[in-house]
Amino acid sequence: MTNPYSNACDEALLDRYLDGDLSADEKARMEAHLEGCRQCRRQVAAIAAFSQDLRDRVQQATDSVDFMALEKQVLNKALRQRRSRGGLSTFIGSLKYTIPAAATAGLLLFFAYSNYMPKTAPVPSAIINSFTGSMSSVMIFETPETRQTILWYNEDTNTESEQDAV
Repeated sequence: MTNPYSNACDEALLDRYLDGDLSADEKARMEAHLEGCRQCRRQVAAIAAFSQDLRDRVQQATDSVDFMALEKQVLNKALRQRRSRGGLSTFIGSLKYTIPAAATAGLLLFFAYSNYMPKTAPVPSAIINSFTGSMSSVMIFETPETRQTILWYNEDTNTESEQDAV
């Protein structure tokens, strides 16, 4: 790093001077240096002329542009692109809400059906044994869910009514 207190030309310090990044003490020393250094004065004058020329050209360019018309063109183009993106991309975009909603509705229906619908009576899984006699019949079977053995007895009333008739 160069010594800011020396009288030698310091390009980095000169750049900071032009940018306005020097402290008040450094600025005073740089201005004192510029009074005695013709090379640094020419460099400052060249950079200042270049900066002014650039500002003038930017001002000319911006003066010739109709920003209201430019804004309308940009907005119209953006709206046209938005309208042209309809169709498949709009359909796919809507699926990001439709699919989770349908899945949630399906889960709610499943849980409501499984928890709140009346349960049907268990159906026998297998008849273990069956006996039939002249007056009654007996069946033994097992239910699949509760694993209960059920004994079913049916008295045959047709046989009794035939005997009463004789």
